[in-house]
Amino acid sequence: MKFWRQTITGGLVILMAVSLASESAGAKQKVFMCCETYSLRSLMDSKYDYVTVMPVMKSLGMKGVALNDIWLKSCDKPYLDEIKKAAKENGITIVGLICGGSLVSDNEEARRKQIEENKTSLRAAGYLGAKIVRFDLGGLGDDAKDGTIGVERAIAAFKELLPIAKECKVKLTMENHGGVSKKADWIIAVIKGTDPKWVGSCLDFKNWPADVLYEENAKLAPYAYHVHAKALAFDANGEETSVSYQKLLRMLKDANYKGAVSIEYEGGGDAIEGVTKTRDLILKYWKM
Repeated sequence: MKFWRQTITGGLVILMAVSLASESAGAKQKVFMCCETYSLRSLMDSKYDYVTVMPVMKSLGMKGVALNDIWLKSCDKPYLDEIKKAAKENGITIVGLICGGSLVSDNEEARRKQIEENKTSLRAAGYLGAKIVRFDLGGLGDDAKDGTIGVERAIAAFKELLPIAKECKVKLTMENHGGVSKKADWIIAVIKGTDPKWVGSCLDFKNWPADVLYEENAKLAPYAYHVHAKALAFDANGEETSVSYQKLLRMLKDANYKGAVSIEYEGGGDAIEGVTKTRDLILKYWKM
């Protein structure tokens, strides 16, 4: 009897250990649900600003929000303080600042102006407490130039921005968005040519040609510091009609991704409904 009690007790200990390990692993896999304000672009122009949108994000079950610079009225601290206060009151983390422009233009004056604007945006992101900024790289209209001269100019621009990024504790990211960021290999070249601890990908699920979409996403997943979970339309089962979220989210998990999964709904119709359906699809395959 003593032997059996020891065996049963030992078995229970093992089962408890396995259960705790499983729970621990599951805890590491929790998703940080975020939403791009660009998802609500039709409403941002008419109904919400960066103060009044925060309760909306809370009502949608978001933990974080990524702001787009097209609706940022200024980078002055009193205005940024209003945004920070609204976010805090609603339990929302300002995860990132999304900025446009081109860092590789042939027009040196325009390129210098863009870099200086990016420095201002970077400092604003740091003041807001954001973890990342996304800067567009732009393009030169020629694949050969984009993959060589464009990559070199992007590396030079990011190297100039790096000291400020480190000072502000904000990581620099670039989205697969055409031009120099058209191919994963070019983005990785920029990352490796600067500092991978501070420079990475803002990975957009759908901004690829369909025939290489999963391949390119898989290449960039290990370098991602921010993710745009883009969705356009859903079928009767709530699945995105053109990509497998199950497959894409598995790539992130396999890459031990720890950043925000940020909803970027770009379909038609009701934007709030689109965000809600995207949120539910993410939670279906990546439980909170």
